[in-house]
Amino acid sequence: MAKPRKDECAECGSKNVHYNEEKEQIVCRDCGAIFEEMAPEREKQFEKAHDQK
Repeated sequence: MAKPRKDECAECGSKNVHYNEEKEQIVCRDCGAIFEEMAPEREKQFEKAHDQK
């Protein structure tokens, strides 16, 4: 899965997204997908685990 961007939905590619600063979530208004950003150290752990597979 692509890393979530604040201007595009990683699921459907829609530009109709909203960033909720309070919840630190990116919400797609078209497909309803919700993404939470990972802290940099957590993201590195996630990527390292997937590289080992």
